[in-house]
Amino acid sequence: MKKRWIVLIVTVLFLGVVISRFTELEQLKSTLAQGQLQWIAVALLLQIPYYAIFNASYQSAFDTVGIRTRAGELMPLTLGALFVNLVVPAGGAGGAVLFADDFARRGKSPAGAASGVLLQLIADLSAFIFVLIPGLFYLFTQHDLKIYEIVAAVFLLLLVLALSSLLLLGWWKPVWLERLFAWSQRTAGWLFGRFNRSLALADDWAQKNATEFNQASAAAAKHPLRLMRTVGIAFLAHWVNIASLYILFRAFNQPIGLGVLVAGYAVGILFWIVSITPQGIGVMEGAMTLAFASLGIPMAAATAVVLAFRGVTFWLPMSLGFFAVQRLHTISPQQRTLPETWGVRFVAILVALMGVINVLSAVTPSLVERIHLLETFSPLEVRHGGHLTAALAGFALLMLAGGLARRKRVAWLVTMVVLGLSVVSHLLKGLDYEEALMAAGLMLMLWLMRNHFHADSDRPSIWQGVRALVGATLFTLMYGGTGFYLLDRHYSIQFGLMDALRQTVIMFTQFYDPGLTPVTHFGRFFADSIYMVGAVTFGYAGFMLLRPVFVRQPATQAERDRARAIVEQYGHSSMARFLLFDDKRYFFTPGGSVIGYALVGRTAVTLGDPVGPPEDLSPSIQAFFSFCQRNDWQLVFYQTQPYTLEAYKAAGFDALCLGHEGIVNLKTFSLEGKDGKPLRPPFNKLKKAGYTFILHQPPISDELLSELRAISDEWLTMMHGSEKRFSLGWFEDEYIRNSPIAAVHAPEGWVAAFANIVPEYQRNEVTIDLMRRRRELENGTMEFMFVSLFEWAKQQGYDTFNLGLSALSGVGEHPDDPAIERVMHFIYEHVNQFYNFKGLHAFKEKFHPQWSPRYLIYRGASNMAQAWLAVTQANSGEGGLLNYFVHKK
Repeated sequence: MKKRWIVLIVTVLFLGVVISRFTELEQLKSTLAQGQLQWIAVALLLQIPYYAIFNASYQSAFDTVGIRTRAGELMPLTLGALFVNLVVPAGGAGGAVLFADDFARRGKSPAGAASGVLLQLIADLSAFIFVLIPGLFYLFTQHDLKIYEIVAAVFLLLLVLALSSLLLLGWWKPVWLERLFAWSQRTAGWLFGRFNRSLALADDWAQKNATEFNQASAAAAKHPLRLMRTVGIAFLAHWVNIASLYILFRAFNQPIGLGVLVAGYAVGILFWIVSITPQGIGVMEGAMTLAFASLGIPMAAATAVVLAFRGVTFWLPMSLGFFAVQRLHTISPQQRTLPETWGVRFVAILVALMGVINVLSAVTPSLVERIHLLETFSPLEVRHGGHLTAALAGFALLMLAGGLARRKRVAWLVTMVVLGLSVVSHLLKGLDYEEALMAAGLMLMLWLMRNHFHADSDRPSIWQGVRALVGATLFTLMYGGTGFYLLDRHYSIQFGLMDALRQTVIMFTQFYDPGLTPVTHFGRFFADSIYMVGAVTFGYAGFMLLRPVFVRQPATQAERDRARAIVEQYGHSSMARFLLFDDKRYFFTPGGSVIGYALVGRTAVTLGDPVGPPEDLSPSIQAFFSFCQRNDWQLVFYQTQPYTLEAYKAAGFDALCLGHEGIVNLKTFSLEGKDGKPLRPPFNKLKKAGYTFILHQPPISDELLSELRAISDEWLTMMHGSEKRFSLGWFEDEYIRNSPIAAVHAPEGWVAAFANIVPEYQRNEVTIDLMRRRRELENGTMEFMFVSLFEWAKQQGYDTFNLGLSALSGVGEHPDDPAIERVMHFIYEHVNQFYNFKGLHAFKEKFHPQWSPRYLIYRGASNMAQAWLAVTQANSGEGGLLNYFVHKK
């Protein structure tokens, strides 16, 4: 919901900018429309030799390192690397992986491929320097060289110098280069550790990079002419691009000299390289436009040419690279995840951009010559309707982009329909074939990617949305028709019933100016209210169509019986018993495992690890993740064990340490000796005072159950809280009646404190769930109860006793721990007035347990806060007020 509000706010701000810059937009559209198609086509065709030459620079670089390649096999990789480097902005490393994987499949050296990519990068940057220097010199002579251009150029020169120095160092002193990379890795590891451990470099990063530079250095030293040939080819590619830019100026009837052309191109490519945005998006266009404008090119013409140049030289090839990546079979499924994920996001971004284009096209007037041609075939009413339809389609695409990013199947279907309407509306409103072609191309892209959009929407909500859509239309017709019929005295027109309905349809669809003239303020208010009614009802229908799936029914008895059988057979943790509580729903895997979870909003909170055969752990994680993706849910695992950590990381999840479970070794626990000294006085004191420990076996009698309930209510009142759920039990008569109860009885016979005992099934360990006491209590009562529990458990043959989670203990104590864990450590150390973290840990520490870490597993740093809130809400009882309303039918 928050994201949708953000989209609405951004849309309103965007419309404000459109309105404030309406004159400039009209001028820009007019300039764009004046482009001569034949010259634009020539610029497009020039991209064929450009990418052939650019591809040849890769071929030459690989030849330098001794790898023979063919142009045909490199072209998909060259285009694919352009897309990967956009969606994985890692200094070209993503594209290098693409080449390395393909070369490995073909039996060629992956390390050699990486060295070749490195040489091509250095050659391309070096070649550009020979274009940049004359461009900056021309700006200097025209007294138009800006300080930011100088800074960017110096940065690029230093980058080229650094890469070249590393090559020389690798040729002269390879060992020194290895030491330099090792030092860089240690420094980077220390810096990344200040923020987030997951950002740390791979263990073999220094060795791999040193090897690549050493191989590239040796190859360059052995074949210097081949390296110079690579620089020459890259230089030629730049001049082909400059020729494309010149042709685009011709296409827009804008004369330009060679000096201005080279200077503007140099500034644009400079900021393409040094910009912090992926592939210089936004920055490159702005810098290049300003450079041309400062050299005398009209702003509208400069903007049109730069946008066209960017589309011809980047967006179109990058789109081809997107399809190339989808078709490559060289990447393993695990490695394909990031490009595929960003492929979906890329399409969502394009849909949002198409929405912006629709709105801009709708609010700017059509071209006069095209209108004259269109008048022959299309009446004025239809043309006005085309403008409104394009605007409404633009708003719809902006809203649908979020659903596409979440892989919503319904969003994909609706987007296809809206894009189809966009194609028709752009043609009808002014023969705007440019926008129509973009919408049609986007439809084709979405059709080819249709299998990527598999997330379901909530089926009851879909039908509710459809009903709301139909109801909104009928209600608006009835509302407007009845109003116009009964309130015609407020207008200058007398309405019959059919005229009133027709007027409502006209206003609601705006196929032409209704010419309605209110004669009173109420008449104007009523006409405006029709739009408000339509906007609210249609907005509600759209929201219902895209809602995530909500599980409305609890687990069936058959599911609970099946889950119980699996837990009893494979359960081996302190969380196992809690999986069988009524607040859990279940996911069963083909491998025989069960996952217990609670749904909080659109987050599935899983308690502990999957329970089942050990070999089914990784398949279970992946199966449940796929299930959540289909339902448009986020996924979080709560209180997982350390031995499963690698399985989650291999599946692409992140981990956050929550605290440590205290586990007492019953074989070594004793009240004797130094370790037992703090426990002996309270234990002996209560024993001499007549306190007794009794283990009450189920079923618990009604009399004792009533006393235990009174103690529980007193404890809850004392703690100013309510029953927790999900990862803890709660006082429920049947649950307590059927649990073994450990109770401390006062000399008078009444219960002073109690705890219910919970099994861990296949682990020879026992733990407790509820631990509650009276307000007035003899000092040492809880120590007495736990020591007695340990003695009882030892007599029963258990190996260990689990004291439960000590939240935040042991978290973030080391300097290299992630920043979020160090924040949690600060909370543990300083925020005891709200929750006594340290006091609970100190109590458990009296029994000298071994501490075992427990983790929160989530996917992506951006989802960590949502994961934490979902866990908190799941543990809070009923899931919170919001969850109550979300799940109500």
